[in-house]
Formats: sequence, C-alpha cells, structure tokens
Amino acid sequence: MHNKHEPDPTFVENLEWQLGSELRRGNRAGTARSPSFRVMKIAALMLGSVVLGAAAMGASQQLGETWRRELLEARLEVQLQLAQQRVEMQLEALGLTREQVEQGIVTDRDLMYFEFQIAQAKTDAKIMELELEEIRQSGRESLGELSSPLVNGRDFVSERIQARIELARHHLDLVQRERQRIQDRANVGVVSENEVSAQNLVAMEAEKQLETLAEQLELRRSYLDSEITAVEAELRLLELEAQSRVVLLDEKREYFQREVDHFQDAIRLGTMSPMVATQLTTRVAEVEAQLQLAQAELEIVQRELERRREAR
Repeated sequence: MHNKHEPDPTFVENLEWQLGSELRRGNRAGTARSPSFRVMKIAALMLGSVVLGAAAMGASQQLGETWRRELLEARLEVQLQLAQQRVEMQLEALGLTREQVEQGIVTDRDLMYFEFQIAQAKTDAKIMELELEEIRQSGRESLGELSSPLVNGRDFVSERIQARIELARHHLDLVQRERQRIQDRANVGVVSENEVSAQNLVAMEAEKQLETLAEQLELRRSYLDSEITAVEAELRLLELEAQSRVVLLDEKREYFQREVDHFQDAIRLGTMSPMVATQLTTRVAEVEAQLQLAQAELEIVQRELERRREAR
C-alpha cells in the first residue's frame, strides 16, 4: 500500500506513440543537348565510354541496393527467430505460472501481466514477419508511412497497424481490470484515492492509444481510397498524435497539481518534508512545458491543414 503522500510510480510513465516519416528522394535524370555538326565525330567516339560508364554506375548502384536489402533481410530473419523463440519460452513458462497460481505462490494479477507480456512478444514477432514478407515481395525495405504504396495489392501498413490495435485492446483490458481492482480496494480503505487517480491516468493513456491506432487505420483507408492526399494523411496523423498528447498532458498536469496541494497541507502540518513538494512542483513545471510544446505543434499542424484546405 502506498502512503497517501507518496505518488504511485505508475503515473510517471508517459506512453507516447510517435510515428516518424523518413524522407525519400529520387534520382534526377538530366537531359543532354544535341551536339553540333562540328563536334559530332568527337561525340561518336566518346559515346561508347559514356555508355559503359553509365552502365557501370548503374550496376554499382543496383549491387549496393541488393546488398543492403539482403543484409536487412538477413538481420530481420535473425530477429524474427529470436522473437519466435522468446514466445515459445514464455508459453512454456506460462504453464508453470498457472500451476503457481493454483498453488497460491503467485496471484491471478501476476498471471494476467505475464499473459500480456506474451501478447507483446507475439505482436513483435508478427510485425517482423510482415516486414520480412514486404521486403521479399517488394525488393526494398519495408515502409511504414500512411502514404506508402501497396505491395502486389497487399496493404502491409494496415496489417501492421491492425496487429498493434489488437495488442492495444489487450492492454486496455488489462489496465481497466487493474483500475477496477484498485477502485475496489479504495472503496474499503485499503489504498488511497491517489492510487485510483494514478490508475485512471494509465487507463486514459491506454484508451487514447487505441483510439489513435484506430484513427490511423481509417486515415490509411482514406488515402488508399484517394479521399485525401499523401501529405494530408501524414499531417492528419501528426494532428492526431498532438491532440492525444495535449489531452494526456493536461490531465497529468492537473493530477500533479492536486498532489502539490495535498503536500502543501502536509507541510503546514509538519508531517511532510518540503523537499517532496519541491520535487512535485518541478514535475508540474515539466509537464506544463511539455503541454505548451504539444499545443504549439498542434497549432502548427492544424494551420497547415487549414491552409491546404483553402488552397483547394
């Protein structure tokens, strides 16, 4: 049980799902001018060496891309094997954990968290399988942007998002059950309301995570259906992430501020060190700074989206 004047460490974790976009630049082909009659003969003599040089450069570039792809594929194969072995080992340990639950050595709660770890390992392996399959079918590294093209008619981006959605649902179910357990304990006075508030923040993060992933999947569908452009898809994704951060950081700021107020009361009564209140006040300031940054990012993205809508 946590002391009512000690913050639970769970709420300190700031789960942020950030999706980055890699800038890819294509090669630009130049257009040669037609030679004049006076230099035609010289140009004819040079043509052979120019063609051979261009072919050599092209072959070198192709060889480099092939080598890079093969290296990436080999690395993913090893990582996938390790991930699959990890799942197998955890599944074997799951049977032992269930026996320990029956014997009263560990609790159902311990089993619940262990099952989630297995779900995480399975999701990691699933995503690696999808990335490896995309490399083999496309002949290049896997792409994760919402505007990435299909590969032989297959939507690897949506498949990976869907795998993450299933894990996020499992996570949400886990934290909701934990929230109910803590609430039940608070109702009988075993834990403080502080722990209930902390778990409410964790549950809110899990809900936002699932919502954001579901909206990502919808944005992907809109892009593939040509309802939005590639740039709009990526901007909308940035907007979703910024909106989620703003909501979560605002809730976290309020939570820390309530804790500061509680500590101030304890300090006046002489039951708590001022050092603890100073630490919490610093956390409030840190969260407020993060919140201001998230709000600024959201404003910039929304302004750009609005500019593009008006330009249509």
